[in-house]
Amino acid sequence: MANNTVGHNVVDNGERPSDDVLRESLLRYARLKLTISQKISNLAEEHHYHIKSTKLKALNKEFNIPTVRKSAPISVITTLVCDKLDDDVNQGNGPDAMKTFLALDGYQIPRDTIRQVMKDNAPGSSKMRYPGNKEKIVRKNLTAQGVYQELHCDGHEKLGSAALRMGPVGISVYGFREKAGGLVAHLVAVPDARQSVVIGHVYLDCVESTGVIPIQITVDKGSETGEMFAAQAALREIYTPDLNTVQWPVVVALKSVNNIPIENLWKWLLKTTGRNLRDIIEDDSHLRSFLSHHLNQINVFYSHLFHWLWSKIVQLKLDEFKLYWNYHTPRKNPKKALISGVAPIEIYRDPAKYGLARLSTPVEQESIDALRGNLEYTREEALQWVPDNFDVAATEAYQYIGSPALEPRRGWAIFAQMAPLLADLDI
Repeated sequence: MANNTVGHNVVDNGERPSDDVLRESLLRYARLKLTISQKISNLAEEHHYHIKSTKLKALNKEFNIPTVRKSAPISVITTLVCDKLDDDVNQGNGPDAMKTFLALDGYQIPRDTIRQVMKDNAPGSSKMRYPGNKEKIVRKNLTAQGVYQELHCDGHEKLGSAALRMGPVGISVYGFREKAGGLVAHLVAVPDARQSVVIGHVYLDCVESTGVIPIQITVDKGSETGEMFAAQAALREIYTPDLNTVQWPVVVALKSVNNIPIENLWKWLLKTTGRNLRDIIEDDSHLRSFLSHHLNQINVFYSHLFHWLWSKIVQLKLDEFKLYWNYHTPRKNPKKALISGVAPIEIYRDPAKYGLARLSTPVEQESIDALRGNLEYTREEALQWVPDNFDVAATEAYQYIGSPALEPRRGWAIFAQMAPLLADLDI
């Protein structure tokens, strides 16, 4: 494609990025709900591509980028919002959260329209979200010199076996949240968040997916962080040997209530996703009663099917929440020492723009592989939900019933369809 480097006013517009790069940037701006002037400014900063609003509108049209002005018909909007409301059984998500979730799905809808649809179809939800109805966690004013100075880590057990009380089944969650900008670096469903080897592999997964390590990881006091501690210390020694460990600690262990960034994240995960998931898992009272009596060693088959199916459903919801969180724009809070009113992904992408340094350190794959080799179990063994033969058979059964969408509301129906196909499996 020819590059238009000089505009009608004989101004150097710069070189137009490739279609793939340009489309991805415009989609990201739409997800971030940037204004026209912000989009134009970002194109100039990121790609040295200088255009005006008319050209931007043409590009949005060319790449079919969703905008508020070309929103869907009200009948479609109502269906979209009501679908989200159906998933949000606790009615904890307000119009702002709903707008971001819909934007991530590719729909740019005005907040006022969303608010009206919610008011018409869930009139009591705003009262349920009223802050005075909830207990508040006292939070400290956090500070940081740059992104990836600290990575806060913790497990979340609200879908674990003790919480569900459905026999031995449960889904643990482990997460990593960057302190300065609030980015969720990694969020994953795991078989056991209290096993050191499991968390060691999950930490290395986080390093592998981001390609970097932080200066410090901050954890709760617990034995499950031992292998993660060792891996972080080893990588610091290899890649930042001159960094003073007194001034810049490798690992800091706090009481859970003081590990504020990740504890705060769990509050929002519960509000937007977690409570809904738990209520849906426990929704079918007849099936739940049956499972509570049969999920044991004699009927381990049901336990395997639960873990095979629901671990996948929960992980998809965690991926959705991570995307929502990193792209959502929180409210501006002048009392905060850290940056507010900016999406976490934007702070992480360009920390200098917000007066922050980039304090992450790149690491090589061979170092990650070497550390995995030192762990007692392989990654596959540590993160395995079910035996290999059950995984193969369950995959075939799932494909046989048409590979239905792994949505929480359909979870038990899928379970009921798959169970007869696996009943004779020798496990």
